[in-house]
Amino acid sequence: MKLLVVEDDPLIGPAVKAVLENAGYTVVGPLRDATKAARVGARENPDLALVDVNLAGGENGLTLARRLWEDNGVPSLLMTGFDHHAEEARSFAMGLLRKPVMPDALVDAVGTVAEILGGLRPSAVPSALELFPTFVASVTALRARRTA
Repeated sequence: MKLLVVEDDPLIGPAVKAVLENAGYTVVGPLRDATKAARVGARENPDLALVDVNLAGGENGLTLARRLWEDNGVPSLLMTGFDHHAEEARSFAMGLLRKPVMPDALVDAVGTVAEILGGLRPSAVPSALELFPTFVASVTALRARRTA
């Protein structure tokens, strides 16, 4: 599974990349800029984007996640350390992952979303992960139609 990581914190981005690569994922990034992330997302066609909600400067993570989905069909898992419920993102993101997140919880959250994207019912949902059921159902139905 190929992941796009978009995180503007110079410590968190590389840490997320290292954890996910150690878990066997292919990681593109981390990218700190939404505009560049949108271009790379279109070129690399990742299976999932992990997007920080509060990106510094320019576009925020919610706008980027919407662009990735609408322009390229790339679903996103939003990440935030702030008290943010991402209500407006429920129609274009898989869910919200609360930071700080421990490495095992990060891997478990990505694994849960990977199971869903693979058409499986997740074995468990980590407590740090809030799934957005309406979007999850629409992505699952879309992928089922593509493979039928």
